[in-house]
Amino acid sequence: MSYREQDGQVILTMSLDDYQWLLFALGAATAARYSHPDWKERMLGLMNRLNEGNPNYTPYQVKEK
Repeated sequence: MSYREQDGQVILTMSLDDYQWLLFALGAATAARYSHPDWKERMLGLMNRLNEGNPNYTPYQVKEK
């Protein structure tokens, strides 16, 4: 796995297995009950952004702000 920064962006390179576990961990965190009112929408939005350009991903519906 590698990390680098370029033009104000973070670029992570990881194995498919690590990526799948990351999505699983984010999904588990989304299911947890946190007190922040926007927690679920923010986590789902993050997962959607992580998968931009992924043809095998169906984006989650997130409330409009």
